[in-house]
Amino acid sequence: MEIKEIQGVKTIFIPAKVKDIDLSILKKLKIKEKRIGLVSAVQYVDYLEEVKKILEKNNYKVEIAGQMVGCNSSKAIKLKDKVDCFVFFGSGEFHPLELVNTTGIKKIYIVNPVSKTVSKFSEEELDKLTKKRQALIKKYLMADRIGVLVSTKPGQNALKAALKFAKTCGKEAYVFMADEIDINGLENFNDIKIWVNTACPRIESNNIISLKDVMGNSLVNYHTY
Repeated sequence: MEIKEIQGVKTIFIPAKVKDIDLSILKKLKIKEKRIGLVSAVQYVDYLEEVKKILEKNNYKVEIAGQMVGCNSSKAIKLKDKVDCFVFFGSGEFHPLELVNTTGIKKIYIVNPVSKTVSKFSEEELDKLTKKRQALIKKYLMADRIGVLVSTKPGQNALKAALKFAKTCGKEAYVFMADEIDINGLENFNDIKIWVNTACPRIESNNIISLKDVMGNSLVNYHTY
């Protein structure tokens, strides 16, 4: 448990951890890549050291990136030149998709301790991601008036980067900042041709593009930009 003061309000953070995971699922992980970057969501982060030991016994070289938060994959980015692939220990495709988007490494394996399955992030999903990104970039280039989305949430706030981008992008740009960004509410601003997102990557639609995609650099760190 961790207590932080956010905007004058004391907030308690209680991480939810999963117990009694059967690690025999790792026997199903048979891949040719030998240098592995190991990541997980917070629920499974306590198992990573044990997972590493098991994989190393099978002659893999393992680097632990640790907990991955969808809005911050900086730990995984630091390993991108040291690994051949990433193994995500957890469930769902959101985090693996963000790994591809931020590290540039397309070989992502998902070890799901809930369903007890091992899978590779599909080429179909990668193609879909690429086509969607290209369409949004084209839409951005054609837009004369844009909105830049900023979240006030801790870990997501990139106001400095948003303001810098708004001043230098060469377009009529307006910065919109909120704690909760309502996609439906954005439809009220008819003059905005496209939205540039600096907040959580889960915020997406056919009219929202990531600042990283606009800059053509998925590895950019908003907090140092």
